[in-house]
Amino acid sequence: MKKILTAISAMLIAFSAAAQSEGAFILHKVAPKETLYSLVKRYNTNFATVETLNPTLANGNSDIKVGQTIKFPKNTAVSTPTKSSTVHVVKANETVFSISKLYNVDISNLVEANKITDNTIKIGQKLIVDGATLVDLASKAPREEELRLKPVGKSIKETGIAEVIKTPNKSTKYLALHRTAPIGTNIKVTNDATGHTIVAKVIGNLNEKGPDENIMIKLSPYAYYQLRPKDSRLRATVEFYLSNNDVVSQ
Repeated sequence: MKKILTAISAMLIAFSAAAQSEGAFILHKVAPKETLYSLVKRYNTNFATVETLNPTLANGNSDIKVGQTIKFPKNTAVSTPTKSSTVHVVKANETVFSISKLYNVDISNLVEANKITDNTIKIGQKLIVDGATLVDLASKAPREEELRLKPVGKSIKETGIAEVIKTPNKSTKYLALHRTAPIGTNIKVTNDATGHTIVAKVIGNLNEKGPDENIMIKLSPYAYYQLRPKDSRLRATVEFYLSNNDVVSQ
């Protein structure tokens, strides 16, 4: 009898652990005509995060089959706004960061739903701030197809400060300025605080001296917001690969 109770107890513990593990993500069974890109957009996530949860899809392998089970993260960042208002009128000194904190909403949904593709908002501008509405509108917003990180060459990893590029350029592309990565390089950026990850293309290099000397990487506003930042700066880890020619030229 004691052995039976011990076995049952062990089974319950294992079941509880499995439930807690599966509670962190959603299991999706691939249906006909579905693609990885359509599913990534449907679950409001990105390729880098999906590849982390599904190692078989890493290294640019986006082929999926009908009946295949894929893990997607739950969108835990979105919650019910703390204010009853569904529209917010921007006041002096407010930013997208402070407003997302005020209503406790996902910043990427806030900017996508309100079509904020630069880094500025104006006094008197009206913004939708209702959490459920933001999720619905953001899921329907057009998005650039995400870049992929191909592990070819020498792996470079760094940790430092990431900052949003202050620009009026209305772009929905994933763009980056990095100190040493060659222009044209795809670079993976992970928010150390939240684990959110994106891949951006390096379009320029930061100066060794001056206002950017303590910054590791700068990202276009659209790319930066996908990392769910709490401010215009965050601590991040980057990864990119150098070809043999790039290694020699360093």
